[in-house]
Amino acid sequence: ARLASGKKATLMGDGPPLLFSTGLYGTMPRFFYNEFISDLKKNFTIITIEGFEPIKPEDIDDLANAIKTDTLVYLSHSSFEPEILESKRINSAVMLDPISIPKINFNGVQQHSVSFDYPALIIKAGKLYNAKAALPDWQNIEMNGDVLCETYEDVGHPDILDDNWANIAKQIGLWEMVEGEMMNFKEWKLNGKNSIPEIRKQYRKYTSRRISEFIQSKL
Repeated sequence: ARLASGKKATLMGDGPPLLFSTGLYGTMPRFFYNEFISDLKKNFTIITIEGFEPIKPEDIDDLANAIKTDTLVYLSHSSFEPEILESKRINSAVMLDPISIPKINFNGVQQHSVSFDYPALIIKAGKLYNAKAALPDWQNIEMNGDVLCETYEDVGHPDILDDNWANIAKQIGLWEMVEGEMMNFKEWKLNGKNSIPEIRKQYRKYTSRRISEFIQSKL
């Protein structure tokens, strides 16, 4: 679909429309998330806006008009523009590790504050919020509305990505990420469920299932 702004939206899947804002304000390529998307698109038409321009609040109206829907679901991973959440064309939202660059003015550094009147779910990767190098408070967003928040323990911020991309993020070393459980020598046995790829797989599957359950229970 071509938006009035000239941006291109890609649609895949079957079901009600869900806009997925990938990391870095929606500019990360969708193929970083292929496994995650493959589960989600069983219940929703997943929409991504292509290119290296951040997704902006006006893009929500533009997209909804282009695909002829009154409202849509908003899903984000990592950083995005908080004002997007105030769009009247959003009927529910799910945010995975919501991050924002704070406002800087004469009063110093200030968190963004947004208000909305639809249900929202936040799923946090435990290691982003509870590790030594935890996300600083000033990057959190103050959300005023019907917000449910939960934490998935022992995974890091990039672990939602496909393994190849998550492994690259792990090598860069900016985040603490999934490690698997260390076992005592005498009690050790080979456990495929304790491997990093398997733990990530279960995290992705849980997250996509939780998103579907949440949205379907609220609409």
